[in-house]
Order: sequence, then C-alpha cells, then structure tokens
Amino acid sequence: MVEERLAGPIQTIHPSNFEGVNWFLSPSKSHMIRWLVLASMSKDKTRISFDGKPGEDIHSMANCLEKMGIVIKREKEFWEIQGNGPHGFSIPNEVLDCRNSGTTMRFLIPQLACFSSSAVIDGDWTLRNRHLESSTNSIEQLGAKIESSEDNLGAPYTIVGPLNSGIVKLDTSKSSQSLSALVLLGPRMSGPIKIETIGRSVSNRHAQLTFEIAQKTGSKTIWNGEREIIIQPWIPICPKNVKIPSDLSLAAFGIVAATAHNTDLTILNPPNPEDGIGAEIIFDIMEKKPKEPMELDLLNCNDLLPALSAFLALGPGGRIRNASHARFKESNRISKTIEMLSHFGLVVEQCEDGIQTEGGQTPKKPENVIDVYGDHRLFMTAACIASKTGGKITDKGVWNITDPLFAEQIGFN
Repeated sequence: MVEERLAGPIQTIHPSNFEGVNWFLSPSKSHMIRWLVLASMSKDKTRISFDGKPGEDIHSMANCLEKMGIVIKREKEFWEIQGNGPHGFSIPNEVLDCRNSGTTMRFLIPQLACFSSSAVIDGDWTLRNRHLESSTNSIEQLGAKIESSEDNLGAPYTIVGPLNSGIVKLDTSKSSQSLSALVLLGPRMSGPIKIETIGRSVSNRHAQLTFEIAQKTGSKTIWNGEREIIIQPWIPICPKNVKIPSDLSLAAFGIVAATAHNTDLTILNPPNPEDGIGAEIIFDIMEKKPKEPMELDLLNCNDLLPALSAFLALGPGGRIRNASHARFKESNRISKTIEMLSHFGLVVEQCEDGIQTEGGQTPKKPENVIDVYGDHRLFMTAACIASKTGGKITDKGVWNITDPLFAEQIGFN
C-alpha cells in the first residue's frame, strides 16, 4: 500500500515567500452533514446556504442520501433538500460509498439498520482501516445484525435490521460521533433509546452541536454532559432556510502558513465564536500571538493536532494535551504528525495524550516524499510548511475532503 501511494499522485510544492496570508474558510462539514440528515427526514423542502465550496465529505453524505431516495438540488451557493419524512428513506439498491467520510459512515450505519432487508456500506482504504466498534456495537444492542469484512473486521459492513427501542451502553472515549448518530436516529424509532455512556467523553462540543441542531427541528432531548441520555422519537420540522457557518478548524492551516512565513494572518470569513465547535482556541492564538510556550487542551477538537503541533514547533513551543483520541482518525494523527514534521527537521516528542515540542525551530526542505497516509489534515499541514521550504507530498488532491480552495490559497494546483 505504501509503495502504491508513493507511486501515485504526488504534489510538488515550490518554495515561495508570503507577504501576508489571507485565508478563506470553507463551509463547516460538521454543521452541514447534520442538517442534511435531518432535512432528509423532514416532510418539507429545506434550503441550506453557505459561502465557498462544500468539501468532498459533505458530497459523500449527499450522494448516499440520494441513493436512499432523497432529492438534493445542488447549486453554487445553496442546496435544496426535499425531505421524505422520518420513514421516507428507501433501501439502497447498491453499496453506499462513504469514500473518506467517517462521519457519513457513522451517521448512516444506524439509519440502514432500520431496514429489515440487508444493505451494504463501504468507504475508501482509510475508512476500511478505521474500526468503528462503537457504531456497530450500538445497533447490535438494539437488535440489528452486522457483518464486517473478513480481512480487517471493518468496512464494508452488511447490515440487517430492524431496530427496537432499548438500552445502549456506548463508549464515547474515542469519538462522539456514535452518540450523535443515535440522536439522529431518533426520528426513525418507535420508542425511546436510553444511552449509558462509558469512558471519558471526547469531542463533546460536536455532540452538543448534534443535540442543538436536533432541538431546532423539534427534539425535546437536552444533554448537559450526563452519563445517561434518553432519545425520544420526534418528527423533524426543519427551518425553510439554514445558513452553514464557516469551519473555524481550517483556520489552523492559515496559522501554520503565516508562522512559517513570519507574516500576518487575516481570516476573511470567521464564524461566530459559538459556532467554533471547540476550535475557539484559534481566536486566542491569533489575538495574543504568543511568544512563550503554550499548553493546549484539544479534548474537544483533536482535528487541530497536526496544524497546532506544527505551529508550536515553528513558533512558541509547548504541549498539547487530551488528544489521545486523535490516534483513531484517518491515521494515527499523533505518531504520523510527528513523522511528517520530522521530514522538515522539526523535532516533536510524543506524549501519552498528545505532543510536546521546543519552539523557534527552522524547517528545512524534505529530502524524501512525505507520506501523509491519506489524511487530509496531515497533507494540509505539510503543504503549509512546504510553501516555505518546498517539498513533495503524497495523496495529491486529498485537501478536497474539507477545503476545495486550499490549493488556490497556498498557491499550487
């Protein structure tokens, strides 16, 4: 697999000098994917508008919903979703391909488990290597049967329902998406789901976002971090118009680029702080421009780890804590971030729950092709540094998963 990637599409980046970094943020996939699911279960038409271009993860969810009978009209500045009601999904007559989107797979596994006939869901090689035990275990506890690939116990999954109301013991120590998926399952159920969470919950702001969006469509369930949660069925009534905020986590790459070039950063379309989903630390970094070592807590936004590790190494130095769940993303983001940064001569140490590094390090041009293991956030971090040093990176085009405008902003194609 490594040899195939290194022989595949390689992105060559030539060194340049930036005088000021202006960064445009793509639409938040966390917001838009949740709204797509709930709008599909509404009985009316919902218009979802946004600035910029939705990434491939959002398109992956839309593609799967279309295969389940939902009509989605995709325009440049908005999408229109014609909902079919809570029970209006049809059994897909082909495999649902989630491509790279773990969110799409986790959210749709319970939806497919509502059917009494079998359905198959799959993804790309990175998704096949991500074991989604909390997602599969949760629907098995509610009565579904699921078969996984014999090769790696992961996707493709063959799922047969139906589901019954009941109790789910849910491990939320690696991801909150399985909890969000059960919230979004509520409209399809005939009775309540009682969830008992296990372990120290991570990415709590993303879970809270799901509850908040569900409440805007009529759900009465409120979550304040309790161990026990009861999801009651409801009929979603979506607003006619929904505006998706920009994705604040993508501003971390602007910070890396600006730090690598020792220049100023301007975010052209920042979201409101309440829409930051844990990435509000970005605002603090931009405002304070720290010179002393920092201690960053990424319990609720581990997606920032690659970019902020690079920022600390190039800038003030410091420690990232509470990010052990970053090991369960497209790659082991802790070890692979350290490996990627080492190509630039940047020394970062692995800790039990994150990283630590000295600051003020100077990057050098990598001698070899940097393998980013199909991880878009590793690629974008590496590309921001390489915009200063030059370099070659695997998985050309992978940035489109979240930010179709990334190449234009960095200055390559």
